[in-house]
Amino acid sequence: MKNLNLLFICFSVLFFASCSNDNETTSVLTVNTTDAINLTATTVTLGGEVVTDGGSAVTERGICMGENPNPEKDLPDVYTDILGSGTGAFSETYDISALPSSTNIYFRAYAINANGIVYGEIKSFTTLSCPTIQVTNNITTPTIWETGNVYVINSEITITSVLTIHQGVIVKLGQNGRIRVNTGGNLFAYGTETNRITFTSLADDSYCGDTNGDGNATSPQKGDWINVYLNGGASQFINCDFLYAGGNDGGYRCAVVVSGSGSNFVFDGCVFAHTANGTNFTGQFAFYGANNMRDPAISEFVNNVFYDNYYPIYLNATYSINPNNSYSNPDNPFETNARNCIWMYPNGGSNVNVNLTETEVPFVMDGYLQKNTGSFTLGPGVVMKFPTGNTFGLNISNPSINPSAVLTSIKDDFWGGDTNGDGNATSPAANDWYGCYNHSTSAWMNGANILYAQN
Repeated sequence: MKNLNLLFICFSVLFFASCSNDNETTSVLTVNTTDAINLTATTVTLGGEVVTDGGSAVTERGICMGENPNPEKDLPDVYTDILGSGTGAFSETYDISALPSSTNIYFRAYAINANGIVYGEIKSFTTLSCPTIQVTNNITTPTIWETGNVYVINSEITITSVLTIHQGVIVKLGQNGRIRVNTGGNLFAYGTETNRITFTSLADDSYCGDTNGDGNATSPQKGDWINVYLNGGASQFINCDFLYAGGNDGGYRCAVVVSGSGSNFVFDGCVFAHTANGTNFTGQFAFYGANNMRDPAISEFVNNVFYDNYYPIYLNATYSINPNNSYSNPDNPFETNARNCIWMYPNGGSNVNVNLTETEVPFVMDGYLQKNTGSFTLGPGVVMKFPTGNTFGLNISNPSINPSAVLTSIKDDFWGGDTNGDGNATSPAANDWYGCYNHSTSAWMNGANILYAQN
């Protein structure tokens, strides 16, 4: 069985005139194309027959195929396979697992003798959708999801054993679809940069075709499935995409939710996009870590991308988030998030050294952070904003705030953009937030980089 290279169908479809020849010498060389047989989602058998050689030995015969409706040997967008010489029938079985699903592939047999080349009839087959596996049972024993398959989830699936997802797997989830990792369970999703793992909507036909079988009747929407809920284990997600999540989960509308017992995890090289907006505060974060995401040594979060969400991420104020995460679409840097910021839960922790160096988006402190042990550092160019009121500010022992870092009101669109998402409806004013208090010196901090504070 031969493995077709995906490249042969990646060129633009070209239209060429028929290659049949009417001259006297080649008309006697006769070639027939046989129908495609044994078509599955991963294989097909193609062939033909040289009926007569036209009085000259057939030096080459074979199959040419591609998305081009008139496939000819040696065209740049056509794959040609030489299958011997002479007269008689010939065929070959091809591995088509790398070809896009639900795509018309045109093919025909050909033969060459001293007088030229003659083709058989043009025929075609349509690649099938990727093999689909309905997942209805909880994962209670070690399980592997294999490359090339689409796994469909229409309800909550609980993992209490080990689920390993191989590179290239597509997971499509319906309206009630959710993956929950509980104590005793682990989910290991190992994609690569060129063969990623995708968690997406059941209505998303751009991944392995029309899995829900409704043609063009539906298209993926934000909130089409619920979330991945980490409630235990030490799961790892490498080069995974989380698309169109955020179905209502008791007020949460997130792609990933982390509980306290699920905070041991790795997310590396993942994309979070098109997550639904919520109507309450907790329901609007693509990645909801909150108080449970507090230590980078346990909760590893690096090289990830957020775009077309409402809030990207919610984490603890003790978490020194890596600045190599990104908050815009790599293919369109103008596509960001509605409220493009890192929201922080105001838990200071004990003897924790916090170092914030992210400058692409501002931080927002969701309360009055009191931190009397460990250290708290804002690096060069960092912006931290505070919602309005005297319950939002900092009370820190010996804070280290770079002179180019800015502490300001959430209404201040000049620094870090429109973080409160109200356009020009509000503007910052004096006494918007409480201020920054140095616990060690028992004095309020002030300066050109501390703006609109009460103290």
